[in-house]
Amino acid sequence: MASLRKRRPPTNAVRSQTRRAPGRYRAVIYAALVHAAVIAALVIGFRWSGPASVAPENTIQATVAEDPEKKKAEEERRRQEEERKKAEAERKRQEAEAQKKQEEERRLEEKRKQAEAEKQKQAEVKRRQEEERKKAEAEAERKRVEVEARKKREEEAERRKAAEESLKQQLAEEERARAEAARAARAASEAERYRALIRQKVSRNWARPAGTNTTLKCIVRVRLAPGGDVLQAAVVKGSGNAVFDRSVEAAVYKASPLPIPAAPDLFEYFREIEFLFTPEP
Repeated sequence: MASLRKRRPPTNAVRSQTRRAPGRYRAVIYAALVHAAVIAALVIGFRWSGPASVAPENTIQATVAEDPEKKKAEEERRRQEEERKKAEAERKRQEAEAQKKQEEERRLEEKRKQAEAEKQKQAEVKRRQEEERKKAEAEAERKRVEVEARKKREEEAERRKAAEESLKQQLAEEERARAEAARAARAASEAERYRALIRQKVSRNWARPAGTNTTLKCIVRVRLAPGGDVLQAAVVKGSGNAVFDRSVEAAVYKASPLPIPAAPDLFEYFREIEFLFTPEP
């Protein structure tokens, strides 16, 4: 007994070992029960030779323990099923992500196409604006050239007109100068003749003052109106004898109107005339 006590492990140790491998002991017990049931069934089968449908009075009820391999297979099946489900969920997630990525790529592609279309549209608008600007510049340049050409033509016409006017004026001046020279020459030729006529008429109307010398002479300036009427008569270079000079002035007024040319264009040369008065013998 003493040796048996020594060999028996402590209760706590047994319990600890039992706790450590409860599944193993349970499996061993189930296996033993299964084998015992099989052996009992074989023994009973050999002892009873009666029909199989007739059961003995004392039927041995055997409880078949759960097969650990089957349980392991079931657990393996469940594990595989879970893994399959996880794999299926992962596949669906990847497909969803791929679809989402494709959708995002599609949206980005649409945005890129829209941006490209907008860029092309803006480029087309810019090209049209540039064409319109160049067209407007060309039109403005054409109008400017046309205006400048018209201005040059007008300036050239003005210069020609001015040259023609100047030429006409010059010709007119030359004509007037020639006419004036002709009139002056004609007036000069007429002046001596009319001076002589004027002296003769003044002499006929002059009364010699008593005691004056017949060799006295003076220069008289006479202002005439159209027709020869005397407006003013004055001795500008006297004879030295005041009585003689006054008598000459009186004779000029008395001889009015004096003879002058009938041509109106020669009157300017006789508007004011000077002549030398000397008494006729």
